[in-house]
Amino acid sequence: MNGAQLLRLDGDELWLLPERAAWHADSRTLFIADLHLGKSATFRARGLPVPSGTTLENLQRLATLVREHAAQRVVFLGDLLHSKHAQRAAAIAPLHAWRAAHAGLRCVLVRGNHESHAGDPPPSLGFEIVDEPWPVDGTAALVGCHHPQRVDVGTVLAGHWHPAITLFGPARDRQRLACFCLIDGLLVLPAFGAFTGSSPHAPPAGSTCYPVGGDRVWPGLRVD
Repeated sequence: MNGAQLLRLDGDELWLLPERAAWHADSRTLFIADLHLGKSATFRARGLPVPSGTTLENLQRLATLVREHAAQRVVFLGDLLHSKHAQRAAAIAPLHAWRAAHAGLRCVLVRGNHESHAGDPPPSLGFEIVDEPWPVDGTAALVGCHHPQRVDVGTVLAGHWHPAITLFGPARDRQRLACFCLIDGLLVLPAFGAFTGSSPHAPPAGSTCYPVGGDRVWPGLRVD
């Protein structure tokens, strides 16, 4: 799979994709975290000069992934909508259009912290809404969460951190890249949303980070 990295986790094979998503081929499932749909609209409503069109961009990227992988399910690992403003008709219309174009796709939302104030997506969208931790059916031992945590059995897939790693080069060059972060039975996905930013904090010591850049996921780097 071009530009991807394969992880073997407790009986599951998971591909880390350069589009900042994870792919479980056996269950034909895409995992993504932290879309924060409607974030730019929320900021513009407050008079802040931020880019427009990010919701459409996010959904077009997701549509491409669904098509290229012939996905049968998408699991959203929390923070699908950014705020209550995203529930307004004009703001959520692109998500309704995307859902109509993928009516046969199973969509599961694991509630995150933004769901607590943005609210669940409207029932008309046909999402399955679950709380964390959620054992992912069709997998050997994957568990869906939003908040990074550990469980007694299995590997947790989570979001929330918006993980990133700083790489250093010659002449004091540095570059900060979104990354997948793996540590002790926990895989934290980078934020999928185009207007989400990344954590200013370094990944935890002992983790292995897989940077995303240049249309590929790079081999894991150990964080000391």
